[in-house]
Amino acid sequence: MQVKYQAVILGGGQQAGNMLFPLCQDYSKSLLPICNKPMILYQLDVLESAGFIPQDILILITKNHQVVADLVQRRAEIFYVSDNSDSGSALLEAHEKIKKDFILLSCDSMIGANILNLLDFHYSTKATITCLIKEEDLDKKQGRAPISCNLNESFDIMFVGSDYSLLHISNSDDDDQDNLSVSRNVLLSCESIQIMTNLFDTHIYVCQYEVLELYQKLIKQVIDIQNWKEEFLPYIIKHQKNLNLLNLITKKEQGLFHERKQQQFSIKVFITQDYARRLNNIKDYQQANYESMIKGNKGIPLYQSVQDFQIQYPPDARISPDTVIGEGTRIGNKVIIQRSIIGKNCTIGDHVKISNSIIMKNVVINSNCLIQHCILSNESAVGHGTELNKCNLGNLASIEPNQKLVDECIIR
Repeated sequence: MQVKYQAVILGGGQQAGNMLFPLCQDYSKSLLPICNKPMILYQLDVLESAGFIPQDILILITKNHQVVADLVQRRAEIFYVSDNSDSGSALLEAHEKIKKDFILLSCDSMIGANILNLLDFHYSTKATITCLIKEEDLDKKQGRAPISCNLNESFDIMFVGSDYSLLHISNSDDDDQDNLSVSRNVLLSCESIQIMTNLFDTHIYVCQYEVLELYQKLIKQVIDIQNWKEEFLPYIIKHQKNLNLLNLITKKEQGLFHERKQQQFSIKVFITQDYARRLNNIKDYQQANYESMIKGNKGIPLYQSVQDFQIQYPPDARISPDTVIGEGTRIGNKVIIQRSIIGKNCTIGDHVKISNSIIMKNVVINSNCLIQHCILSNESAVGHGTELNKCNLGNLASIEPNQKLVDECIIR
């Protein structure tokens, strides 16, 4: 089955991994592993299972992320954008490659939701834009989402109408949150409004092709809108009933959009309770990796396809069942590993203890080390007798022997 949409993946630009420092220093965010598998491959799996073929998938990256292109070149088309492109401006650069209605995904959005259900909802409601929204389970005692979910200190404020219209969206970090305002025309368009504290924007959007035309015209009017989520989306939501905005969308007399001539501009939300997590910060990146280790009936289907290699290790080593160890990794004597992910081709010395940590590929941990709640990036090294707690190491970072560090970010 072939779908009638294109998929556009924002593969991460120069500033994309700022909140994941130091993991994305000199490394593409889309390649960060979840259970030893680059996150962008999960997105390709989801799209392909929904019927997308390589010709329908477009990945936008900068030229310094060539490793991403090499990894996915047989599964998608690659388009190179300017180094300083933001999400919105990257879309405009690639507009000639986008030929029809499209689904837009951020490379750090992990979803278990059925994409076809989202596309069917978008089509049946005749929405201009449909936002995929995750509904988190509420903590019954506290009346809010649990701490392990996506709702952290920075959150979105959304007004959702009874017909699933998105009436308002803004971030809690905005300066004017003491005076939220929604236009009278927008409020009158819906019979009732729900106020919810457990909705999370997955950064996945289904769009009619005309949205790109609108974006181009807004830019020509000297409206500085570079970021899709933080600038473009709030702007058009705020002005969605404005006649001047509607008049900017020109309908073609013939072809694909002829049937939409009388259609109103509308922005909808598709709310899902299926798995979704956005990995744009250290906390959520760690949590996704921990979730990927859950097996059996409670496991998340998105992660169940990851191959678990059976490696040989000394009989006196103790490896917990919820630990994942990559191919080619060598484990020393009397090693203890609990609830951790160890990447490919790592070397773990004798008498090392690792717990609640993510160790990427080609990492060397020398003997008598204690690693707790840490992330060690590719080809990093930890000297003999070192203790690390809540530390994050960038690519090629190294730590001298006999150190004791807490809450540190180390780069090469």
